[in-house]
Formats: sequence, structure tokens, C-alpha cells
Amino acid sequence: MKILVNAFGISSAGGITVLQKTIYEFLENQKNQYYVFVFNNQNILTLVDEFKDNGNIQFKIYNDYGILLRLIRENLYFLIFFLRMNISLIYNFSGTSQLFFGIPTIMKIQNVLFFTKKLDSVYFDNSKFILWFRQIWVKRFIFGLMLRFTKNIEIQSIHVKEELSNFVNVDNKNFFIKSDFLIDQYHFSEPKQYDFNKEVTFLYIVGPHFSLPYKNLSDFVITMVMLLDSGFNFHINITLTFDELNRSTLWDKKLNNITSFKGYIDNKKAMMRLFSNNAILISTSITETLGLHVIEAIQNGVLTIVPNELYVKSVYGNSVLSYNLFDCDSLMDVIINLKKYDNSECCNLILDHQKYIRQNEKNKYQNSLAVFNDVLKKEI
Repeated sequence: MKILVNAFGISSAGGITVLQKTIYEFLENQKNQYYVFVFNNQNILTLVDEFKDNGNIQFKIYNDYGILLRLIRENLYFLIFFLRMNISLIYNFSGTSQLFFGIPTIMKIQNVLFFTKKLDSVYFDNSKFILWFRQIWVKRFIFGLMLRFTKNIEIQSIHVKEELSNFVNVDNKNFFIKSDFLIDQYHFSEPKQYDFNKEVTFLYIVGPHFSLPYKNLSDFVITMVMLLDSGFNFHINITLTFDELNRSTLWDKKLNNITSFKGYIDNKKAMMRLFSNNAILISTSITETLGLHVIEAIQNGVLTIVPNELYVKSVYGNSVLSYNLFDCDSLMDVIINLKKYDNSECCNLILDHQKYIRQNEKNKYQNSLAVFNDVLKKEI
């Protein structure tokens, strides 16, 4: 079987992690041939180097000249490639699809940002109408059009289907819910140790897109200032540079002296060191498709605090610590209430989170090949 993997647009650490796991899945069946189309960026080049000696994986690397040329390439050139190479299936890894007919295709939704209704009000309430049009509406229109022509959709969590249903008819689609991270017992660490009489470290893991409205950095910054003013003993580790944050109007310079500006971390060991004793990861995202940074924190035995939103219950379970979105008093209350927890209670809470994630992920497809086979059966 020959598979065309359309990974154009994959560049962030989260997307690379999922693509890397998927390619390892491909290696389980050496009889299949995979043609992986990617854009030229440093993260991709590192990935290509990792798999360069595997004969059944061929990377096709192109420069990114914008969405229009990408769509032309994904339709016209892919059609030619499909016919010339006798491709069995096109696996669209980054949310686009082909508008021609007669070709078995799968669209993988890794970014539900454009289909989150709640985000519209965030833009409108802040009078960011032009920004909403550029960042949300245009992509919602383009990707929504493709969704209407797509029959097979791969998602990471059931809440994605619910979000999509606000904009497209999902009744005539085949949905395949697939796990995109490793869930064996040995991929989960023992819970970290907690003593809230000592200094607490708050982790905020985010990329260079931190200023986008959906990341909602303000909830974190305002709450940290409130905690600082209250005399709470804490430190901040954040995966942005000093210059990135201090140029931003979202940041408060009062926090500089208690913050370690880690910048982008591409080293796994360095990332693991962030998940230490007395560390609490805080995520303030309005929406996430999965939120790998939260998953990794839970896997590594760290307490997490997240917004009380639809995606949270679906991905992390009902027992996860949560606060009311845009309510910094609520976030502060959750943090202050944690001081009542002893180490044993913290450990049990973390173990509950880990148990939910393992059980939840076991109910999903574990391998891309199983999805491919089921799609091709439905196409016959």
C-alpha cells in the first residue's frame, strides 16, 4: 500500500511530536510505502534526519510560499502524483483536504481553533473585528469548505466533533478518534512531591504564538501579580525569552525578578527538568485540540490547573483542577486552596489524572494503520 502523507504546515513542537509518533507507527509495517510532504523548517529537517535511513519513508521537502500555493499544490500536484505513483490513500495531517473526487482521503484535525465558537466573542468583546476576520473567519471558511467535501475525519478527542458540529454537518462524516501519545505504564512517572510550606514553581509552557487571544496569557499574568501582592511564596518558569515577554503588553514587569525565562526548549531532558517537585503547570487556553503540554505534565507527575471548559473534561477528566475562564479570582482561589492539600492528597490527585488519561486513550485507535485499513474498507 502506498500512502501520501500531507504534512504541509507542520512546524510547531506539538505538531512535530505527533508526526514523529505517527512515522514510528508507519515503521511497524515495512511493506507499505509512505511519501511525506513537508515544508522546509528546522524542526522538520531534524525529523527528516532522524528517519533518513528508513527506506519505506520518503520525505518531499518544499518551501512555504503561502496558503494559496499550498492549496494548488495539494490539489493539482497531488492529483498528478496520485495517478503516477498509484497511491492508495491520502492522509492529510494538518487539516486540509482535496476537492477532487474518487480518491480515498483522511483529514486529521489537529487545530480546532477556527471552529471554537467561544473565541468569536473574545475577539468581538475586545473590538478586534479585523483580527478575527484574518485569524479566524478566513481559515474557518477555507477549512470549513474542505470539511464539507471530506468524508473521513481523524480527531484526537470527541470534543472536536462537538465543536465542528457548530459549523458543518457531522452526520454524514466518518469520525476516527485516535490516540497521539504513548500511554503505556512506563510512560507515566511517579507523582512529584509537594510541600506548600516551601516555594512553589508555576510552569507556563507556551510557544511564540503566546500573544494570540486563544492562549489567554492575561489570566496567568494577572493572577501571578495578585499572588505576588498577597505575599505567596512562588517562582515562575516560562518557555519564552525575557525580550519576548518584556516587549509584550500582556506581561507585567513586576514579575521579572521571580521569573526564569527559559525560551523555546527543544531538548527533551531540559523539558523534563521543568517537571520537578512543588511544580504546578497552569494552562489558560480558551480552546485546545489536545493540549500536549498538559498531558506531558500529568504524565510526568505534576499537578495541573486548567480552565473549566468543554475540552478539559473530555481530555483530562472531571477530577482535574480547574478554574472559571477569565476569572482571575477563581484561579487564585484554586491555587490558595491547594495549600490545604498534603503530599499524599496531591499524589492521589495526580494518580487519578494519570489513570483517566490511560483509560481514555485506550478507547481510541492506537495506530494510524488501523485507521487507514478501516477507511479503505468503507471506500470499497
